[in-house]
Amino acid sequence: MFGKKSTIRKYKYKLRPILTKRYGASATYTKGQVDKTVDEMGFNRRHIHYAYLMYCEPATYKANTPENESIDSMNSTISSVSGVGILGALLGASYYSDGGDGGGGFGGGDGGGGGGD
Repeated sequence: MFGKKSTIRKYKYKLRPILTKRYGASATYTKGQVDKTVDEMGFNRRHIHYAYLMYCEPATYKANTPENESIDSMNSTISSVSGVGILGALLGASYYSDGGDGGGGFGGGDGGGGGGD
């Protein structure tokens, strides 16, 4: 679990500012933008589906979430890393829940913030 949490921390605290710098402020980014940035920064791709959940449109992360994980379990993991759920921790990121209102991304905030590894 340590590797997963460490990777999620990097996605949360380091990936958003880099995406913003490269592609401008946006509520969501494309899969290609996330993939390229993760690769170029040398971040671990093993849990890339968490980056898709945080930064991409619902169709992207739904199509790329492993069958053995659910959006709810991924949100719980993100919560355990930060102490707050994805909505609180990742302002400006996309979030979708089948049990919710079916809305897509949420705007606002730069999603940055401190936090070292």
